[in-house]
Amino acid sequence: MLAHAGALLHFVPDEDGAHELVGRLLSELPSGSFLTVTHATADFAPEESKAAVEKLGAAGVTLALRSREEFGRFFDGLELVEPGIELPHQWHPELGEPVPGQDDGVIPGYGAVGRKP
Repeated sequence: MLAHAGALLHFVPDEDGAHELVGRLLSELPSGSFLTVTHATADFAPEESKAAVEKLGAAGVTLALRSREEFGRFFDGLELVEPGIELPHQWHPELGEPVPGQDDGVIPGYGAVGRKP
């Protein structure tokens, strides 16, 4: 089975139970299932990220940008699939075609796949 949380968890702060939500999801999945997650971060553009958090906050939207280490906590107890935690466009780039206009910058986020033992 596959559980996918693409570009969702950065809208759920830790105090609102982001990790508990993933834990409940995983508890319902059988051994051998996979969890895929993509998540925004401020690691690469802190000033721009701060402005985005403030702008969305003013509109009533919470944005919980997590560091690489904080993102990695979603995979505690899982076996990370190679290449592990990576920039989304660097996660097996040989499997797809380049997207025009995205070859000269960093996509400010992380992606990973974990297998439930």
